Amino acid sequence: MNNNTYYESIIERKSRLSVITRIIILGLFLSFTVFPLFWLFLSSLKDRLDIFAFPPRFLFNPTVENYRGLFVKTFLEGGAGQTDFALCLANSFITAGLGTFFAVVLGVMAGYACSRFHFFGKNDYLFFTLSTRMLPPVAVIIPIYIMFSRLGLQDTRVGMILLYTMANLGLAIWIMKGFYDSIPTQYEEAGLVDGYTRWQIFWKIIIPSVRGGIAATMGFCFIFAWNEFTFASIVTTRYAKTLPPRIAAALGAAGLDWGQVAAAGFILIIPVLVLFIFIRNYLLMGMTFGVLGRR
Repeated sequence: MNNNTYYESIIERKSRLSVITRIIILGLFLSFTVFPLFWLFLSSLKDRLDIFAFPPRFLFNPTVENYRGLFVKTFLEGGAGQTDFALCLANSFITAGLGTFFAVVLGVMAGYACSRFHFFGKNDYLFFTLSTRMLPPVAVIIPIYIMFSRLGLQDTRVGMILLYTMANLGLAIWIMKGFYDSIPTQYEEAGLVDGYTRWQIFWKIIIPSVRGGIAATMGFCFIFAWNEFTFASIVTTRYAKTLPPRIAAALGAAGLDWGQVAAAGFILIIPVLVLFIFIRNYLLMGMTFGVLGRR
């Protein structure tokens, strides 16, 4: 009994040490990930004096003037009235949402074709779609600006939707092709034996099997389109301007208004956070689907 008690105490100590170690590691991880977001939210509720106070203040009188200033002009800024922040917010939702939708729809179909069919120039086509993600936006911004100017797409929502669709299409094709490759072809062969057409097999068998991949693709494409800065700052000037370039231009009566920058940055995070909360189950399934499919 004494020996058993001794071994049990050792096991219990190791278990406690393991729990403490995990808590410490988790705390360090959260300090690098969650704390910056928490500090951004606190800064959005501070006035200018509290933002630049040293040492930093965790206890202060919160204010919503930074959020109000994003939507309403003050007399110091040239008279009362509405700002363009609401327009930029709507532009971001429309261009990022529709650009993601079209890229995912085309990527779902093109990825299936590249996974299941063999055609002339297939490898070259796949390399070309991947190469569109290799170039930095600065390298192609001038040709795109000239092309959009001549086509009448500059500073238009249609132009930004087309731009985000084409920018995300290569990523969507490659991600979806990887998920389709993990599905055994026997499923489709069984469907053909049962009398299904290729289109029915695609919609009734394949698509339900890659829901996680579609969710993952949608999440990655939306993040790129929602946070994209270079194209939006050059191609758009007023009517189709999105949030990222609008936040960079948050100039107030006293220069760069860091309170409004923090408020706008926190608003910019919310849609991405909400999206991933809704697709988290599908996203987890999508991240493990390729591994499970190869076992």
